[in-house]
Amino acid sequence: MLVLRKTLLPLCFLIVSITITGCKTRLAPEYDKAIVETVSITSEATMRFFALVAQGTTATDFSKREDTYNHLIGAYDALKIKAKARPVPKHIATKKINELLGTRGNTLSGDYPSAFAFEALSKTLRKMKNKDKSTGIKPTAIQAFKGQIEIFLDQALTYESFLKR
Repeated sequence: MLVLRKTLLPLCFLIVSITITGCKTRLAPEYDKAIVETVSITSEATMRFFALVAQGTTATDFSKREDTYNHLIGAYDALKIKAKARPVPKHIATKKINELLGTRGNTLSGDYPSAFAFEALSKTLRKMKNKDKSTGIKPTAIQAFKGQIEIFLDQALTYESFLKR
Protein backbone atom coordinates (compact mmCIF):
# COMPACT_ATOMS: atom_id res chain seq x y z
CA MET A 1 0.00 0.00 0.00
CA LEU A 2 2.86 2.38 0.88
CA VAL A 3 4.60 1.65 -2.42
CA LEU A 4 1.37 2.27 -4.29
CA ARG A 5 0.93 5.63 -2.53
CA LYS A 6 4.50 6.66 -3.27
CA THR A 7 4.01 5.83 -6.94
CA LEU A 8 0.49 7.12 -7.52
CA LEU A 9 0.73 10.38 -5.57
CA PRO A 10 3.58 11.84 -7.66
CA LEU A 11 1.92 10.56 -10.83
CA CYS A 12 -1.39 12.25 -9.90
CA PHE A 13 0.46 15.43 -9.00
CA LEU A 14 2.22 15.39 -12.37
CA ILE A 15 -1.06 14.89 -14.28
CA VAL A 16 -2.79 17.69 -12.35
CA SER A 17 0.20 20.02 -12.91
CA ILE A 18 0.25 19.36 -16.64
CA THR A 19 -3.51 19.91 -16.87
CA ILE A 20 -3.39 23.20 -14.97
CA THR A 21 -0.42 24.62 -16.87
CA GLY A 22 -2.07 23.68 -20.16
CA CYS A 23 -5.10 25.88 -19.41
CA LYS A 24 -5.18 29.37 -20.84
CA THR A 25 -6.84 32.32 -19.20
CA ARG A 26 -8.48 34.53 -21.81
CA LEU A 27 -7.87 38.21 -21.28
CA ALA A 28 -9.76 39.34 -24.36
CA PRO A 29 -12.15 37.87 -26.91
CA GLU A 30 -10.82 35.73 -29.72
CA TYR A 31 -9.41 37.53 -32.74
CA ASP A 32 -11.82 37.27 -35.64
CA LYS A 33 -10.21 37.88 -39.02
CA ALA A 34 -13.63 38.22 -40.68
CA ILE A 35 -14.54 41.14 -38.41
CA VAL A 36 -11.28 42.94 -39.14
CA GLU A 37 -11.66 42.40 -42.89
CA THR A 38 -15.26 43.63 -42.83
CA VAL A 39 -14.28 46.69 -40.78
CA SER A 40 -11.53 47.47 -43.28
CA ILE A 41 -13.83 47.14 -46.28
CA THR A 42 -16.67 49.07 -44.65
CA SER A 43 -14.39 51.85 -43.40
CA GLU A 44 -13.02 52.31 -46.93
CA ALA A 45 -16.56 52.50 -48.30
CA THR A 46 -17.44 55.02 -45.59
CA MET A 47 -14.48 57.25 -46.43
CA ARG A 48 -15.31 57.04 -50.17
CA PHE A 49 -18.85 58.13 -49.29
CA PHE A 50 -17.51 61.11 -47.32
CA ALA A 51 -15.35 62.07 -50.30
CA LEU A 52 -18.46 61.97 -52.48
CA VAL A 53 -20.48 64.28 -50.20
CA ALA A 54 -17.62 66.52 -49.01
CA GLN A 55 -19.03 69.60 -50.82
CA GLY A 56 -22.37 69.23 -49.02
CA THR A 57 -25.71 67.74 -49.96
CA THR A 58 -29.26 68.83 -50.68
CA ALA A 59 -32.46 67.10 -49.64
CA THR A 60 -33.69 67.10 -53.23
CA ASP A 61 -31.13 64.52 -54.36
CA PHE A 62 -31.11 62.46 -51.14
CA SER A 63 -32.54 59.43 -52.94
CA LYS A 64 -29.18 59.05 -54.77
CA ARG A 65 -27.44 58.48 -51.41
CA GLU A 66 -30.09 56.56 -49.47
CA ASP A 67 -28.88 53.10 -50.54
CA THR A 68 -25.32 53.95 -49.48
CA TYR A 69 -26.52 55.09 -46.06
CA ASN A 70 -28.57 51.91 -45.65
CA HIS A 71 -25.66 49.71 -46.73
CA LEU A 72 -23.20 51.35 -44.30
CA ILE A 73 -25.64 51.41 -41.37
CA GLY A 74 -26.50 47.75 -41.95
CA ALA A 75 -22.83 46.78 -42.15
CA TYR A 76 -21.98 48.47 -38.84
CA ASP A 77 -25.07 46.96 -37.16
CA ALA A 78 -23.98 43.51 -38.36
CA LEU A 79 -20.44 44.12 -37.05
CA LYS A 80 -21.88 45.06 -33.66
CA ILE A 81 -23.76 41.77 -33.51
CA LYS A 82 -20.68 39.77 -34.52
CA ALA A 83 -18.51 41.55 -31.95
CA LYS A 84 -21.04 40.96 -29.17
CA ALA A 85 -21.35 37.28 -30.07
CA ARG A 86 -17.86 36.61 -28.72
CA PRO A 87 -17.46 36.01 -25.00
CA VAL A 88 -15.57 38.89 -23.40
CA PRO A 89 -13.37 38.29 -20.36
CA LYS A 90 -12.90 41.12 -17.90
CA HIS A 91 -11.10 44.36 -18.60
CA ILE A 92 -7.32 43.71 -18.60
CA ALA A 93 -6.96 43.93 -22.39
CA THR A 94 -9.32 46.90 -22.57
CA LYS A 95 -7.15 48.76 -20.05
CA LYS A 96 -4.05 48.30 -22.23
CA ILE A 97 -5.90 49.31 -25.38
CA ASN A 98 -7.27 52.41 -23.64
CA GLU A 99 -3.73 53.41 -22.69
CA LEU A 100 -2.78 53.23 -26.37
CA LEU A 101 -5.89 55.10 -27.51
CA GLY A 102 -5.44 57.68 -24.74
CA THR A 103 -2.30 58.89 -26.47
CA ARG A 104 -4.58 59.80 -29.41
CA GLY A 105 -7.18 61.51 -27.26
CA ASN A 106 -9.94 58.88 -27.14
CA THR A 107 -10.77 55.73 -25.21
CA LEU A 108 -13.15 52.80 -25.39
CA SER A 109 -16.01 52.07 -23.04
CA GLY A 110 -18.15 49.12 -22.07
CA ASP A 111 -17.62 45.37 -22.00
CA TYR A 112 -17.68 45.15 -25.78
CA PRO A 113 -15.43 48.02 -26.91
CA SER A 114 -15.60 47.45 -30.65
CA ALA A 115 -19.35 46.71 -30.48
CA PHE A 116 -19.79 50.06 -28.72
CA ALA A 117 -17.83 51.74 -31.53
CA PHE A 118 -19.84 49.93 -34.23
CA GLU A 119 -23.09 51.04 -32.59
CA ALA A 120 -21.82 54.63 -32.39
CA LEU A 121 -20.87 54.49 -36.09
CA SER A 122 -24.35 53.31 -36.98
CA LYS A 123 -26.02 56.01 -34.84
CA THR A 124 -23.85 58.73 -36.36
CA LEU A 125 -24.70 57.61 -39.88
CA ARG A 126 -28.41 57.51 -38.96
CA LYS A 127 -28.24 61.10 -37.70
CA MET A 128 -26.42 62.12 -40.86
CA LYS A 129 -28.97 60.30 -43.02
CA ASN A 130 -31.91 61.99 -41.27
CA LYS A 131 -30.29 65.43 -41.58
CA ASP A 132 -29.47 64.80 -45.25
CA LYS A 133 -33.03 63.66 -45.97
CA SER A 134 -34.71 66.59 -44.23
CA THR A 135 -32.54 69.59 -45.12
CA GLY A 136 -29.33 68.47 -46.75
CA ILE A 137 -25.93 68.88 -45.09
CA LYS A 138 -23.48 71.78 -45.33
CA PRO A 139 -19.77 70.98 -45.92
CA THR A 140 -18.81 71.97 -42.35
CA ALA A 141 -21.39 69.57 -40.93
CA ILE A 142 -20.08 66.85 -43.25
CA GLN A 143 -16.62 67.40 -41.76
CA ALA A 144 -18.05 67.15 -38.23
CA PHE A 145 -19.79 63.86 -39.03
CA LYS A 146 -16.61 62.58 -40.67
CA GLY A 147 -14.51 63.49 -37.63
CA GLN A 148 -16.84 61.59 -35.34
CA ILE A 149 -16.85 58.58 -37.67
CA GLU A 150 -13.03 58.60 -37.77
CA ILE A 151 -12.83 58.48 -33.96
CA PHE A 152 -15.12 55.45 -33.74
CA LEU A 153 -13.39 53.69 -36.64
CA ASP A 154 -10.04 54.24 -34.92
CA GLN A 155 -11.40 52.70 -31.72
CA ALA A 156 -12.89 49.69 -33.49
CA LEU A 157 -9.85 49.01 -35.67
CA THR A 158 -7.42 49.48 -32.80
CA TYR A 159 -9.31 47.09 -30.55
CA GLU A 160 -9.90 44.42 -33.19
CA SER A 161 -6.28 44.59 -34.42
CA PHE A 162 -4.99 44.37 -30.84
CA LEU A 163 -6.78 41.03 -30.43
CA LYS A 164 -4.55 39.47 -33.10
CA ARG A 165 -1.48 39.54 -30.82
